[in-house]
Amino acid sequence: MSREAGWMLRRLPIAFQEDRVMAGLLGVLETVAESVQVHADQIPHLADPSVTPESLLSWLGRFVDAPDSETLPVVERRELLARTGSLILRKGTREHLATLISPFVAEPVTISEDGGIHRIDQAPPCEGRVTVAVGSITHGTPSDLVKLMRSITPAHCVIDLVVAGVRVEVED
Repeated sequence: MSREAGWMLRRLPIAFQEDRVMAGLLGVLETVAESVQVHADQIPHLADPSVTPESLLSWLGRFVDAPDSETLPVVERRELLARTGSLILRKGTREHLATLISPFVAEPVTISEDGGIHRIDQAPPCEGRVTVAVGSITHGTPSDLVKLMRSITPAHCVIDLVVAGVRVEVED
């Protein structure tokens, strides 16, 4: 799937969109990024996780920027890789986080965050806090889950993990 010209530029604040130098630079980056995006969009066709040899699943996971999933059963690893490839444009969102952590935990999974896109002077206070509450951890440890959350949330975010109603201490 090809993106419409200017897709990167439209993601910037309006002040940057009107800057000719920024527009030119992003035009070049869009051209380069398009081939990467096309490959990511074609993951179900190029590297089908359902038929990838088990020994290559970790490599495929790195290719689609999926978390280390070696603690998951093979069937769940394959399902996670199939879902991750389609989320490349949703990186850093609540949907992306939920998709990547759900195979490691038991329901219910609740994700709350105080970010968003707002007009100037209309944004509510934002601490950059991401809170993930899960019923239990089914694969791995709390520290594994925190490491996973750190790898897929923006670096400035404060992460809270709650397992079965108990807050897990997170080291920064």
